[in-house]
Amino acid sequence: MRAKPVNQHRSREKRDRILRAMDALLRKKPFAEISVADLAAAAEVSPATIYQRFSNRDATASVLLELYYRRVEEWARRPRNDDALARASLHEVLRMIARDALRQVTELAHVMRPAYLYSRHRPDLVGPDWARLEKLSVDGFRALLNARSDELRVHDVDRAAAFLAYYYNMMLIGPLLHDDSTWSLLKDPEQLASEIAAMAWQYLTCGEHPKEVT
Repeated sequence: MRAKPVNQHRSREKRDRILRAMDALLRKKPFAEISVADLAAAAEVSPATIYQRFSNRDATASVLLELYYRRVEEWARRPRNDDALARASLHEVLRMIARDALRQVTELAHVMRPAYLYSRHRPDLVGPDWARLEKLSVDGFRALLNARSDELRVHDVDRAAAFLAYYYNMMLIGPLLHDDSTWSLLKDPEQLASEIAAMAWQYLTCGEHPKEVT
């Protein structure tokens, strides 16, 4: 028997409340210090409710990862100024993407940092949702490259899109994991965004890579 619509709504409402509670707790203390009891109290539900809706094996980590997936997808689907993007050069679009990604790290670091670190320790908890986020990033870069094909000198657009998704992700791990670092690059996000974009633009427009000398 299918759940009644009212019950489905209540179930979604409780799940959303648990996710909002995790978001609020992460702004106050490290993830490692958040227990199921803390989460239940903040969400005003019973611990059993959390275990029913998330993994019994590691409930707080399951909540964290679902919160991460949701926040990143919400960020990716925000309204954009498509007219400005259409008028901008390829280099400027790449810089805009880098700026936006750095802002994302700043605004969502409280969720992204523990989610990334925990996923490295518990890869068994990272399922198809992680792959979906990767696909979302690659698809976005592929659409950009197909729209600017006349500016490219790389021939394999699919590989270039995958590379850019990986490259931008790797460039942002530094600011994400070293927010208190003394690295001077992280103190000027605007300049860092420009440099990330410049390297990506050169990769796309400089032509085929020279063959290695053997």
